[in-house]
Amino acid sequence: MSKTIDLNSRPFNASWVYPRPIEETKVFKVLVIGAHPDDADLLTGGLAIKLRARGHKVKYIAATNGDMGHFKERDIDLAARRLKEAKASADQLGVEYDTLNIPDGHIWVNEEQLRKVVRCIREYAPDLIITHRPIDYHKDHRYIGQLVMDASYMLLVPHFMDEFRTPYSSQMPVIAYAFDHFGNPDFRPSVILDVTDVYDKKAFAISQHTSQLMEWLPYTQGILDQIPEEYDYNKRKEIVETLVNYTFSEINSRFRKLLKTGYPDRKVKQAEAFEICEYGKQPSLKELKELFPDAIYPSKKELDELTETGALKAEIKELKQQLKELQKKLEGK
Repeated sequence: MSKTIDLNSRPFNASWVYPRPIEETKVFKVLVIGAHPDDADLLTGGLAIKLRARGHKVKYIAATNGDMGHFKERDIDLAARRLKEAKASADQLGVEYDTLNIPDGHIWVNEEQLRKVVRCIREYAPDLIITHRPIDYHKDHRYIGQLVMDASYMLLVPHFMDEFRTPYSSQMPVIAYAFDHFGNPDFRPSVILDVTDVYDKKAFAISQHTSQLMEWLPYTQGILDQIPEEYDYNKRKEIVETLVNYTFSEINSRFRKLLKTGYPDRKVKQAEAFEICEYGKQPSLKELKELFPDAIYPSKKELDELTETGALKAEIKELKQQLKELQKKLEGK
C-alpha cells in the first residue's frame, strides 16, 4: 500500500527546517562637513557614536586646516598639530577624517571652493550631509554652509566637473544643519537626540583637541593663567563641559517640553539637534528615523507652539473661544 506524501507538511512540525528570508539592514553613509578641525566632533559626536554602534559609516571633513587657531603657533606647524588632534578624536569616535586643507579664515563662496566641496561629496556618496547653518557667527561656518547648499544641485549635473573621473551623483542626499543658538531665523529642529548615554565618550574625543581646549579657547576667554602646564584631564574635561553646555544648553531650555514628552522615562542631560535643509532630499518620517535613530521628531505644530508666533496664535484662539462663549451668553439673555 503506497503512502501519500503531503508536500506542504512540515517535518516534525518545525518551522526552522525551512530557510527564512534574512532582512538586510541598510548601511548609511553620513558626511559631516565642518568649517574647522574640531567643529564636527562638538556638533555631532554623540550622533556619530550611535550611528557607528549600528554599523553605519561616518566621515568628518574639516574645510580648513586650522592653521590660525592659536595665539603663538601658526601655519604649517599648527595645521600639522591640529590634523594629528583631529585624527585622534576621530579614532575615539570611530569615524573617518579628512580636510579640504583651506587656510583658516579663507573659505569663500566661489567656484574653486565649490568644486572642492562637490568633489568630496561625490567621492563619498553620502546618504546624509550635516553642516553649519549659513547664519552662524563665524564667516567660515557661514560660507561652508552656503557652499554645501550650492553644491546640492551641482552634484547631479553630469557636465559639472566632468574632467574628473569621480562620477556625478545619481541622487541628492539629505542635508541637515547642526544646532546653533542664533536667531533670525530661529533654529527649528527636525530631530532632537538624547546623547547623555554616550556623552563621556564624546567628551573624551573632543578633549583630544589640546591646542584648542587647553590653549586657544582659554586664551580667548582670558583664563589662560588658570590652565595647568602639565596634562590634567579633569581640567580638560571641565573645559569640554563648559564648551558643550554653552553650545547645547539652549536645546534643554527651549525644547524642555519636547524632551519630557519624547523621553518620558529618562532625564536628558546632553542632547544634539538637527534641522533638515530644504535644498537637499526631503526625507519621509521613516527615513528620518533610520538616519537619526532613537530620537524625537517634532511636528510643525509642536514647533510652532514653542515660538512667539505659536504662543500668540494660541492666545488669539483662546480669546476667540472666550468671545464665542460670551456671545452665546448674550444671546441666551
